Amino acid sequence: MRKIALVLLALCALAACGPADSGAPDQRAALDPALLQTLPAARAGQVLIYGAYGFTGAGISRLAADYGIAPVLAGRNPEKLQALADELGYAYIPLTLDRHDDLVRVLSHFELVMHVAGPYTYTAEPMLDAALEAGTHYVDITGEMHVIQAQLARHAQFAAANIMLMPAVGFDVVPTDCLNLYVAQQVRAPDHLSLVMNTAYQAAEGAVISRGTAKSGLEMLSRPLLLREDGVLVPATEPRVQQREINGQMQTLVQVPWADLVTSWVSTGIPTIEVYQLQQGEMPAWLLRLMRTDWGKALLGWVIDTFFPEGPPPQAQQTRQVQLIATASNAAGDSASAQMITPEPYLLTFHSSLIIARRILDGHWEPGFRTPAQVYGAHLALEIPGVSRQDL
Repeated sequence: MRKIALVLLALCALAACGPADSGAPDQRAALDPALLQTLPAARAGQVLIYGAYGFTGAGISRLAADYGIAPVLAGRNPEKLQALADELGYAYIPLTLDRHDDLVRVLSHFELVMHVAGPYTYTAEPMLDAALEAGTHYVDITGEMHVIQAQLARHAQFAAANIMLMPAVGFDVVPTDCLNLYVAQQVRAPDHLSLVMNTAYQAAEGAVISRGTAKSGLEMLSRPLLLREDGVLVPATEPRVQQREINGQMQTLVQVPWADLVTSWVSTGIPTIEVYQLQQGEMPAWLLRLMRTDWGKALLGWVIDTFFPEGPPPQAQQTRQVQLIATASNAAGDSASAQMITPEPYLLTFHSSLIIARRILDGHWEPGFRTPAQVYGAHLALEIPGVSRQDL
Protein backbone atom coordinates (compact mmCIF):
# COMPACT_ATOMS: atom_id res chain seq x y z
CA MET A 1 0.00 0.00 0.00
CA ARG A 2 2.83 2.38 0.74
CA LYS A 3 4.18 1.88 -2.77
CA ILE A 4 0.76 2.60 -4.27
CA ALA A 5 0.46 5.74 -2.19
CA LEU A 6 3.87 7.03 -3.23
CA VAL A 7 3.29 6.36 -6.92
CA LEU A 8 -0.12 7.99 -6.81
CA LEU A 9 1.42 10.96 -5.03
CA ALA A 10 3.82 11.49 -7.92
CA LEU A 11 1.08 11.11 -10.50
CA CYS A 12 -1.29 13.49 -8.82
CA ALA A 13 1.31 16.23 -8.82
CA LEU A 14 -0.21 16.74 -12.27
CA ALA A 15 -3.48 17.90 -10.71
CA ALA A 16 -4.36 21.48 -9.75
CA CYS A 17 -3.85 22.44 -6.14
CA GLY A 18 -7.23 22.92 -4.70
CA PRO A 19 -10.17 20.63 -4.10
CA ALA A 20 -10.42 19.75 -0.45
CA ASP A 21 -14.00 18.82 0.46
CA SER A 22 -14.08 15.72 -1.65
CA GLY A 23 -16.72 13.14 -2.44
CA ALA A 24 -20.30 13.16 -3.61
CA PRO A 25 -22.66 15.35 -1.57
CA ASP A 26 -24.17 13.68 1.46
CA GLN A 27 -27.83 13.72 2.45
CA ARG A 28 -28.79 16.07 5.28
CA ALA A 29 -31.79 17.92 6.60
CA ALA A 30 -33.06 20.95 4.73
CA LEU A 31 -31.51 24.29 5.59
CA ASP A 32 -32.96 25.99 8.67
CA PRO A 33 -34.68 29.17 7.37
CA ALA A 34 -33.41 31.04 10.43
CA LEU A 35 -29.88 30.68 9.10
CA LEU A 36 -30.76 32.80 6.09
CA GLN A 37 -31.41 35.71 8.46
CA THR A 38 -27.73 35.65 9.43
CA LEU A 39 -26.57 36.23 5.84
CA PRO A 40 -25.82 39.63 4.29
CA ALA A 41 -28.95 41.58 3.39
CA ALA A 42 -27.29 43.25 0.39
CA ARG A 43 -25.21 41.04 -1.89
CA ALA A 44 -22.85 43.67 -3.34
CA GLY A 45 -19.29 42.94 -2.26
CA GLN A 46 -20.25 39.73 -0.47
CA VAL A 47 -18.29 36.50 -0.95
CA LEU A 48 -19.17 32.93 0.02
CA ILE A 49 -16.29 30.45 0.26
CA TYR A 50 -17.64 26.93 -0.12
CA GLY A 51 -15.30 24.21 1.12
CA ALA A 52 -13.73 26.75 3.47
CA TYR A 53 -12.32 24.30 6.02
CA GLY A 54 -10.35 22.18 3.55
CA PHE A 55 -6.63 22.79 3.26
CA THR A 56 -6.90 25.20 0.35
CA GLY A 57 -10.17 26.73 1.51
CA ALA A 58 -8.71 27.47 4.93
CA GLY A 59 -5.62 29.03 3.36
CA ILE A 60 -7.79 31.30 1.21
CA SER A 61 -10.04 32.16 4.17
CA ARG A 62 -7.09 33.10 6.38
CA LEU A 63 -5.67 35.41 3.71
CA ALA A 64 -8.97 36.98 2.61
CA ALA A 65 -8.74 39.99 4.93
CA ASP A 66 -5.45 41.01 3.27
CA TYR A 67 -7.48 41.60 0.11
CA GLY A 68 -10.27 43.49 1.82
CA ILE A 69 -12.64 40.51 1.74
CA ALA A 70 -14.68 39.35 4.73
CA PRO A 71 -16.21 36.10 3.46
CA VAL A 72 -18.95 33.93 4.85
CA LEU A 73 -17.66 30.37 5.20
CA ALA A 74 -19.63 27.36 4.02
CA GLY A 75 -19.27 23.59 3.70
CA ARG A 76 -20.81 20.31 4.77
CA ASN A 77 -19.27 19.90 8.21
CA PRO A 78 -20.72 22.28 10.87
CA GLU A 79 -18.05 21.49 13.47
CA LYS A 80 -15.13 22.21 11.15
CA LEU A 81 -16.83 25.34 9.86
CA GLN A 82 -17.46 26.70 13.33
CA ALA A 83 -13.87 26.08 14.40
CA LEU A 84 -12.49 28.02 11.43
CA ALA A 85 -15.11 30.76 11.69
CA ASP A 86 -14.37 31.25 15.38
CA GLU A 87 -10.65 31.45 14.62
CA LEU A 88 -11.11 34.08 11.93
CA GLY A 89 -14.15 35.92 13.21
CA TYR A 90 -16.29 35.23 10.12
CA ALA A 91 -19.90 34.11 9.82
CA TYR A 92 -20.54 30.60 8.56
CA ILE A 93 -23.38 28.48 7.24
CA PRO A 94 -23.47 24.66 6.96
CA LEU A 95 -24.58 23.83 3.44
CA THR A 96 -24.72 20.73 1.24
CA LEU A 97 -24.77 20.49 -2.53
CA ASP A 98 -27.67 18.05 -2.76
CA ARG A 99 -30.43 20.63 -2.10
CA HIS A 100 -30.65 22.98 -5.05
CA ASP A 101 -33.24 25.33 -3.57
CA ASP A 102 -31.16 25.84 -0.42
CA LEU A 103 -28.09 26.60 -2.50
CA VAL A 104 -29.99 29.18 -4.53
CA ARG A 105 -31.40 30.84 -1.41
CA VAL A 106 -27.93 31.13 0.09
CA LEU A 107 -26.15 32.26 -3.07
CA SER A 108 -28.77 34.96 -3.61
CA HIS A 109 -27.11 36.80 -0.72
CA PHE A 110 -23.69 36.88 -2.42
CA GLU A 111 -22.10 38.61 -5.38
CA LEU A 112 -19.48 35.87 -5.71
CA VAL A 113 -19.09 32.23 -4.72
CA MET A 114 -15.56 30.84 -4.46
CA HIS A 115 -16.12 27.12 -4.89
CA VAL A 116 -13.11 25.29 -3.44
CA ALA A 117 -14.61 21.86 -2.71
CA GLY A 118 -13.87 18.97 -5.01
CA PRO A 119 -13.39 16.69 -6.79
CA TYR A 120 -15.30 18.93 -9.19
CA THR A 121 -16.38 15.91 -11.18
CA TYR A 122 -19.02 15.60 -8.46
CA THR A 123 -19.33 19.10 -7.01
CA ALA A 124 -19.16 21.55 -9.93
CA GLU A 125 -22.53 21.01 -11.58
CA PRO A 126 -24.80 21.57 -8.55
CA MET A 127 -22.95 24.74 -7.60
CA LEU A 128 -23.00 26.01 -11.18
CA ASP A 129 -26.73 25.36 -11.44
CA ALA A 130 -27.37 27.29 -8.24
CA ALA A 131 -25.06 30.18 -9.15
CA LEU A 132 -26.78 30.54 -12.50
CA GLU A 133 -30.24 30.69 -10.94
CA ALA A 134 -29.11 33.01 -8.14
CA GLY A 135 -27.24 35.38 -10.45
CA THR A 136 -23.96 34.90 -8.56
CA HIS A 137 -20.50 35.07 -10.13
CA TYR A 138 -18.67 31.73 -9.89
CA VAL A 139 -14.97 30.89 -9.56
CA ASP A 140 -13.29 27.63 -8.63
CA ILE A 141 -9.83 26.11 -8.52
CA THR A 142 -10.36 22.94 -10.53
CA GLY A 143 -7.67 21.43 -12.71
CA GLU A 144 -9.96 18.69 -14.02
CA MET A 145 -9.94 19.26 -17.79
CA HIS A 146 -13.21 17.42 -18.43
CA VAL A 147 -14.91 19.63 -15.85
CA ILE A 148 -13.58 22.81 -17.47
CA GLN A 149 -14.69 21.59 -20.88
CA ALA A 150 -18.20 21.04 -19.50
CA GLN A 151 -18.14 24.52 -18.00
CA LEU A 152 -17.12 26.01 -21.35
CA ALA A 153 -20.24 24.44 -22.84
CA ARG A 154 -22.30 26.61 -20.46
CA HIS A 155 -20.87 29.90 -21.73
CA ALA A 156 -24.12 31.04 -23.36
CA GLN A 157 -26.14 30.36 -20.20
CA PHE A 158 -23.89 32.45 -18.00
CA ALA A 159 -23.55 35.19 -20.61
CA ALA A 160 -27.34 35.44 -20.84
CA ALA A 161 -27.52 35.69 -17.04
CA ASN A 162 -24.88 38.48 -17.12
CA ILE A 163 -22.57 36.73 -14.65
CA MET A 164 -19.08 35.31 -15.00
CA LEU A 165 -18.03 31.68 -14.77
CA MET A 166 -14.25 31.47 -14.29
CA PRO A 167 -12.78 28.09 -13.36
CA ALA A 168 -9.20 27.34 -12.38
CA VAL A 169 -8.24 30.56 -10.60
CA GLY A 170 -5.33 28.90 -8.79
CA PHE A 171 -2.31 26.83 -9.75
CA ASP A 172 -1.74 25.80 -12.37
CA VAL A 173 -3.97 27.77 -14.69
CA VAL A 174 -3.38 31.34 -13.54
CA PRO A 175 0.42 31.33 -14.08
CA THR A 176 0.37 29.05 -17.12
CA ASP A 177 -2.52 30.89 -18.77
CA CYS A 178 -0.72 34.19 -18.30
CA LEU A 179 2.62 32.85 -19.53
CA ASN A 180 1.02 31.16 -22.54
CA LEU A 181 -0.78 34.35 -23.54
CA TYR A 182 2.41 36.36 -23.07
CA VAL A 183 4.44 34.28 -25.54
CA ALA A 184 1.50 34.04 -27.93
CA GLN A 185 1.37 37.83 -28.12
CA GLN A 186 5.03 37.92 -29.24
CA VAL A 187 4.41 35.86 -32.41
CA ARG A 188 2.35 36.71 -35.47
CA ALA A 189 -0.45 34.17 -36.04
CA PRO A 190 0.92 31.46 -33.72
CA ASP A 191 -0.34 27.96 -34.45
CA HIS A 192 1.57 25.90 -31.89
CA LEU A 193 2.01 26.31 -28.15
CA SER A 194 4.22 24.18 -25.90
CA LEU A 195 4.29 24.36 -22.11
CA VAL A 196 6.79 22.60 -19.86
CA MET A 197 6.20 22.28 -16.12
CA ASN A 198 9.03 21.61 -13.70
CA THR A 199 7.31 21.18 -10.35
CA ALA A 200 10.59 20.21 -8.66
CA TYR A 201 12.52 23.33 -9.71
CA GLN A 202 13.11 24.21 -6.04
CA ALA A 203 12.20 21.20 -3.95
CA ALA A 204 11.18 21.43 -0.31
CA GLU A 205 10.89 18.77 2.36
CA GLY A 206 7.27 17.82 3.00
CA ALA A 207 6.02 19.51 -0.19
CA VAL A 208 3.19 17.07 -0.81
CA ILE A 209 -0.32 17.45 -2.13
CA SER A 210 -3.50 17.43 -0.09
CA ARG A 211 -6.05 14.62 -0.02
CA GLY A 212 -8.50 16.71 -2.02
CA THR A 213 -5.97 17.47 -4.75
CA ALA A 214 -4.98 13.80 -4.91
CA LYS A 215 -8.62 12.80 -5.41
CA SER A 216 -8.99 15.33 -8.22
CA GLY A 217 -5.82 13.93 -9.75
CA LEU A 218 -7.34 10.48 -9.58
CA GLU A 219 -10.41 11.74 -11.43
CA MET A 220 -8.26 13.29 -14.16
CA LEU A 221 -5.91 10.37 -14.66
CA SER A 222 -8.65 7.75 -14.66
CA ARG A 223 -10.06 9.26 -17.87
CA PRO A 224 -8.89 8.80 -21.47
CA LEU A 225 -5.86 10.86 -22.48
CA LEU A 226 -6.73 13.80 -24.74
CA LEU A 227 -4.52 16.07 -26.85
CA ARG A 228 -5.25 19.46 -28.44
CA GLU A 229 -4.55 19.30 -32.17
CA ASP A 230 -5.80 21.72 -34.83
CA GLY A 231 -8.30 23.21 -32.42
CA VAL A 232 -9.86 19.88 -31.42
CA LEU A 233 -9.40 17.61 -28.42
CA VAL A 234 -8.43 14.20 -29.78
CA PRO A 235 -7.84 10.90 -27.95
CA ALA A 236 -4.37 9.46 -27.61
CA THR A 237 -3.39 5.90 -26.78
CA GLU A 238 -0.38 6.97 -24.71
CA PRO A 239 1.41 10.19 -23.75
CA ARG A 240 4.19 11.53 -25.94
CA VAL A 241 7.68 11.47 -24.47
CA GLN A 242 10.58 13.65 -25.58
CA GLN A 243 14.06 14.65 -24.51
CA ARG A 244 14.84 18.34 -24.08
CA GLU A 245 17.55 20.38 -22.43
CA ILE A 246 16.12 22.15 -19.38
CA ASN A 247 18.35 24.22 -17.09
CA GLY A 248 21.48 22.86 -18.78
CA GLN A 249 20.55 19.19 -18.42
CA MET A 250 18.80 16.74 -20.70
CA GLN A 251 15.42 15.93 -19.22
CA THR A 252 12.66 13.47 -20.06
CA LEU A 253 9.35 15.23 -20.67
CA VAL A 254 6.01 13.40 -20.53
CA GLN A 255 2.90 14.88 -22.12
CA VAL A 256 0.07 15.41 -19.64
CA PRO A 257 -3.66 16.24 -20.03
CA TRP A 258 -3.43 19.62 -18.32
CA ALA A 259 -6.27 22.10 -18.03
CA ASP A 260 -4.41 24.45 -20.40
CA LEU A 261 -5.58 22.31 -23.29
CA VAL A 262 -8.92 24.04 -22.74
CA THR A 263 -8.12 27.29 -20.93
CA SER A 264 -5.17 28.44 -23.04
CA TRP A 265 -7.00 27.48 -26.21
CA VAL A 266 -9.73 29.90 -25.11
CA SER A 267 -7.21 32.56 -24.06
CA THR A 268 -4.90 32.41 -27.09
CA GLY A 269 -6.86 30.74 -29.89
CA ILE A 270 -3.78 28.65 -30.71
CA PRO A 271 -5.06 25.41 -32.29
CA THR A 272 -2.32 22.98 -31.23
CA ILE A 273 -1.25 22.91 -27.60
CA GLU A 274 1.12 20.51 -25.89
CA VAL A 275 1.75 20.38 -22.15
CA TYR A 276 4.68 18.45 -20.70
CA GLN A 277 5.80 17.58 -17.19
CA LEU A 278 9.40 16.79 -16.30
CA GLN A 279 9.39 13.08 -15.55
CA GLN A 280 9.95 12.29 -11.90
CA GLY A 281 9.88 8.51 -11.65
CA GLU A 282 8.25 5.85 -13.78
CA MET A 283 4.50 5.24 -13.83
CA PRO A 284 3.63 1.54 -13.71
CA ALA A 285 1.19 0.59 -16.46
CA TRP A 286 -0.87 -1.42 -13.97
CA LEU A 287 -1.55 1.71 -11.92
CA LEU A 288 -3.26 3.51 -14.79
CA ARG A 289 -5.32 0.38 -15.52
CA LEU A 290 -6.29 0.24 -11.84
CA MET A 291 -7.45 3.87 -11.91
CA ARG A 292 -9.77 3.12 -14.80
CA THR A 293 -11.86 0.55 -12.93
CA ASP A 294 -14.54 1.36 -10.37
CA TRP A 295 -13.06 -0.91 -7.73
CA GLY A 296 -9.56 0.41 -8.44
CA LYS A 297 -10.67 4.01 -7.99
CA ALA A 298 -12.35 3.05 -4.75
CA LEU A 299 -9.16 1.35 -3.53
CA LEU A 300 -6.98 4.29 -4.47
CA GLY A 301 -9.46 6.66 -2.84
CA TRP A 302 -9.01 4.69 0.37
CA VAL A 303 -5.23 4.92 -0.01
CA ILE A 304 -5.50 8.69 -0.35
CA ASP A 305 -7.76 9.02 2.70
CA THR A 306 -5.49 6.76 4.75
CA PHE A 307 -1.98 7.87 3.79
CA PHE A 308 -2.13 11.36 2.33
CA PRO A 309 -1.63 14.40 4.59
CA GLU A 310 -3.91 17.40 4.80
CA GLY A 311 -1.35 19.41 2.84
CA PRO A 312 2.26 20.62 2.85
CA PRO A 313 3.69 22.24 5.99
CA PRO A 314 4.27 26.03 6.14
CA GLN A 315 8.03 25.73 5.62
CA ALA A 316 7.48 23.90 2.33
CA GLN A 317 5.10 26.63 1.18
CA GLN A 318 7.76 29.23 1.84
CA THR A 319 10.66 27.52 0.03
CA ARG A 320 9.31 25.40 -2.84
CA GLN A 321 9.29 26.87 -6.36
CA VAL A 322 7.92 25.75 -9.73
CA GLN A 323 9.37 26.55 -13.16
CA LEU A 324 7.16 27.00 -16.22
CA ILE A 325 8.51 27.35 -19.79
CA ALA A 326 6.21 28.33 -22.65
CA THR A 327 6.97 28.56 -26.37
CA ALA A 328 4.69 29.86 -29.11
CA SER A 329 5.53 29.40 -32.78
CA ASN A 330 4.00 29.86 -36.23
CA ALA A 331 4.18 28.19 -39.64
CA ALA A 332 6.90 30.60 -40.77
CA GLY A 333 9.24 29.35 -38.06
CA ASP A 334 8.99 32.40 -35.80
CA SER A 335 8.86 31.65 -32.10
CA ALA A 336 8.98 33.23 -28.66
CA SER A 337 9.80 31.60 -25.33
CA ALA A 338 9.64 32.73 -21.73
CA GLN A 339 9.88 31.18 -18.30
CA MET A 340 8.00 31.90 -15.12
CA ILE A 341 9.11 30.99 -11.61
CA THR A 342 6.29 30.64 -9.11
CA PRO A 343 6.04 30.01 -5.38
CA GLU A 344 4.66 26.79 -3.92
CA PRO A 345 1.41 25.96 -5.75
CA TYR A 346 -0.92 26.07 -2.73
CA LEU A 347 0.45 29.40 -1.59
CA LEU A 348 0.07 30.73 -5.12
CA THR A 349 -3.53 29.53 -5.20
CA PHE A 350 -4.36 31.35 -1.97
CA HIS A 351 -3.20 34.63 -3.48
CA SER A 352 -4.34 34.22 -7.09
CA SER A 353 -7.89 33.26 -6.18
CA LEU A 354 -8.23 36.28 -3.92
CA ILE A 355 -6.66 38.65 -6.44
CA ILE A 356 -9.30 37.57 -8.95
CA ALA A 357 -12.08 37.73 -6.35
CA ARG A 358 -11.05 41.30 -5.56
CA ARG A 359 -11.14 42.19 -9.27
CA ILE A 360 -14.66 40.81 -9.56
CA LEU A 361 -15.91 42.72 -6.53
CA ASP A 362 -14.37 45.88 -7.99
CA GLY A 363 -16.50 45.40 -11.11
CA HIS A 364 -13.84 43.97 -13.43
CA TRP A 365 -15.49 40.94 -14.95
CA GLU A 366 -17.03 39.77 -18.21
CA PRO A 367 -20.19 37.65 -18.59
CA GLY A 368 -20.01 33.99 -19.61
CA PHE A 369 -17.19 31.46 -19.41
CA ARG A 370 -13.86 33.25 -19.07
CA THR A 371 -10.25 32.38 -18.32
CA PRO A 372 -7.92 34.39 -16.06
CA ALA A 373 -5.58 35.70 -18.77
CA GLN A 374 -8.47 36.32 -21.18
CA VAL A 375 -10.06 38.83 -18.80
CA TYR A 376 -7.13 40.12 -16.75
CA GLY A 377 -4.24 39.91 -19.21
CA ALA A 378 -0.85 38.25 -19.45
CA HIS A 379 0.63 40.25 -16.57
CA LEU A 380 -1.93 39.15 -13.96
CA ALA A 381 0.33 36.44 -12.54
CA LEU A 382 3.04 38.99 -11.81
CA GLU A 383 0.77 40.47 -9.13
CA ILE A 384 1.15 37.26 -7.11
CA PRO A 385 3.91 37.51 -4.48
CA GLY A 386 6.97 35.52 -5.51
CA VAL A 387 6.17 35.22 -9.24
CA SER A 388 8.76 36.31 -11.82
CA ARG A 389 8.93 36.10 -15.62
CA GLN A 390 11.90 36.13 -18.00
CA ASP A 391 12.19 36.06 -21.79
CA LEU A 392 14.32 33.19 -23.12
